[in-house]
Amino acid sequence: MFFGIGFVSAQWLRRDPKGDGTSGESQDQTTSANAEDELQARLPLRHDNTREAHAAAAEALSEVVDRVRSLADGVRIEVHEHSQSVEQINHDLLATANLSDPEAASHVISRLIDANRHLDSRLNVAEARLQEQSQLLRSHRVEARTDALTGLPNRRVFDEEIERLFEEKRDLRRASSLIMVDIDHFKDFNDQYGHQAGDLCLRKVGEEIRQTVRGIGGIVMRYGGEEFAVLLPGTEMFDAKVAARRLNRNIERLIVDFAQKELRVTASLGVAEIGRDSEASEWLGRADRALYAAKHDGRNRGFWHDGQTSHEITRRDADSAVEVDEASNAAARRQAFTHDLNRRLALFHRKRQPLALITSSIDMIDGIPVEEHPDFGAIQHAVMQVFSVVLRDMDHICQLADNQFGALLPAADGQDAAVVAERAREAISRLELKTPTDVIRISISCGVSHALEGDEAEHMLSRSESALEHARSKNGNAVYLLRHEMDWESPLRITPEAVIANG
Repeated sequence: MFFGIGFVSAQWLRRDPKGDGTSGESQDQTTSANAEDELQARLPLRHDNTREAHAAAAEALSEVVDRVRSLADGVRIEVHEHSQSVEQINHDLLATANLSDPEAASHVISRLIDANRHLDSRLNVAEARLQEQSQLLRSHRVEARTDALTGLPNRRVFDEEIERLFEEKRDLRRASSLIMVDIDHFKDFNDQYGHQAGDLCLRKVGEEIRQTVRGIGGIVMRYGGEEFAVLLPGTEMFDAKVAARRLNRNIERLIVDFAQKELRVTASLGVAEIGRDSEASEWLGRADRALYAAKHDGRNRGFWHDGQTSHEITRRDADSAVEVDEASNAAARRQAFTHDLNRRLALFHRKRQPLALITSSIDMIDGIPVEEHPDFGAIQHAVMQVFSVVLRDMDHICQLADNQFGALLPAADGQDAAVVAERAREAISRLELKTPTDVIRISISCGVSHALEGDEAEHMLSRSESALEHARSKNGNAVYLLRHEMDWESPLRITPEAVIANG
């Protein structure tokens, strides 16, 4: 076997792979050059014109390629020398066979074993070094796709992701949305406070955007300069506008601590959902036009583009931690909530995406309806605050009527929603609301349902409200889950029986 390996190795090293006279060394140089070209093509697109960083990355990649080329040359030389040794050993072994000298033959075979061991050792070393260089290449690839200042994916990743989502829309009819975020008057901020403050501001804003859209699967990238891009896979315009409102609010509230000063910035946003665009660049162009409209209209606001023109995204109450409907009367609030519920039910029927609903009300206080309490407004606000903490950013909470709240939980089933409702109930039961004249303890009742085949909004609302009424009839301070129509008269109690109502 050793003889065959040595002979084949020797012949392989001598042959011309293409039969055109090209040497093995030239082939290796060509391969390395191609690899270097490919790595150079993967360098990040630096939109802040940092040529020094670009050159440094190129030099680092070139060094890695040179080391890999050197390792390849070393392996080739080792194999070549081994094949020559095996040829000589083969010749010596044939000579000992003619002399019928067992001791000489044994010595020659030992030389062959030693030669193979030496080659194996050298190949192991080369493999370890190649693995090191491979890890370096992966590290450089990550760096080439990451913005050095903010740690977010860079423009290169954005270009790839927007094309990918555009292809999904064309092939799978899957909706996605894009939000462009631009920090207002950032040049003035830099001029006034310096570039270190500007860099800190960019990092803080980037992290705030990432945290805000994380719950709905948003992908945040630094687009360039003071501009960020947020891609929302599988997200329609309604939810994208909700996310834009939260981004406006959270960036406006953000504090940049620098040189013992609390600095603040605002941002303008442009939103677009994939529509009938023929190219991904058209989708980006519509988001850019919406962003321009926001800046032109006074900044610190968002606009969305419907395919024809841009419209302002109505701002919510800046002091509210939850999303509430614009209409002031209960009928309009319920109608808007029902519209959203029907829209999400359409997704459930089409894509089987789970959907759950919580309805809740505040229990009586000292035997009287909470609506008659002089601090009713403060009590409602406290309840909404608790729900805003336990719910996700993608969830939609609304005050349906005086002392009735509704919360939609996309991608959650009934059991998941019941756990969330129970968490809110337990937190509220521990609250002590201080007023000028008293300390109030409050509790809530919750009814939970989830989407079923053939559901419309009123069906799902009716089940949830039926579970809520069941909880209220059992002295409140409890969560009940109505899983299907057969549970109508006996929904499942989620809250442990040991809980005693406060009312």
